[in-house]
Amino acid sequence: MALTKRIKCFKYLVYSYVVLLMVTGAAQILVGTILLWGHSGYYGIVQNKLWAPAAILLCLGPITFLLCWMGCQATNQRKRCLLGTFIAALVACICIQFFICGWSLAMRESLPTSVEIFIDDSFVEFLDKFSRTKVDNLHLWNRMQSQLQCCGVDGPLDYRRLSLPWSCCSRPEHAYESACDTHYKRGCLSVVSEQIRNRLLFTSLGSATIAVVQSLGLFCAVHLAILFGKSENNHNISNLNKKRQQQFLPLSIQDKRHDMPSPLSLSPSAPGHRIIKSSKPPTMPK
Repeated sequence: MALTKRIKCFKYLVYSYVVLLMVTGAAQILVGTILLWGHSGYYGIVQNKLWAPAAILLCLGPITFLLCWMGCQATNQRKRCLLGTFIAALVACICIQFFICGWSLAMRESLPTSVEIFIDDSFVEFLDKFSRTKVDNLHLWNRMQSQLQCCGVDGPLDYRRLSLPWSCCSRPEHAYESACDTHYKRGCLSVVSEQIRNRLLFTSLGSATIAVVQSLGLFCAVHLAILFGKSENNHNISNLNKKRQQQFLPLSIQDKRHDMPSPLSLSPSAPGHRIIKSSKPPTMPK
């Protein structure tokens, strides 16, 4: 009886834990989407690098929802193997998130060196095209300089012998024209590097926080799996004891049990009397 009560108690705890996992799964999807959306503003300049941690965090969201379904099924049907698979997969997801945390911090420490190479190459291509046409108003560099309020890689001096593009002007007189009175002073390398550093830090903190929250209920799931195992062992032992008791009964008692009619063949005719029903109907005298 005590074991049954403990199983019932931990089943409710696991249900609560599954609800918590659903919340963390939604948080993974939300955080990953926000980070990838912010990275899309300059993904072409950094050659689509530094997006992998946020993408992996986003993919873990649907996987967490799948694990929630698996945990509910294992708890409802009292399947120890399925519950063990749920625990193992959840531990793997938690380890992956801690790996994302360390990976993001390592990538953050390598900035701005890794970003500088990509930005320099992209800016050289932009200068070459700008010096020949000067009409590519929708170029990624124009959009980035206008949105981030920066100019060039290190500053406006990067356009030495060229007129500044309209995107470097803080208050352009005419849209998409190069002539301007004031322009942005800071370079885009420092701005992009700082934004990437902040997003990587947010990725690291978000993944670590979600992993810690998901670890809170692992004890309940593991303990419930242990209780399921004890319940199965007790059931098997009781069945084995019943078989052994039947085997060690005296032969005379076993024969009597076999010879006794089944209760279905007995029908009461009067108080205290029973008549055994015969399989053949009584014959009528001619």
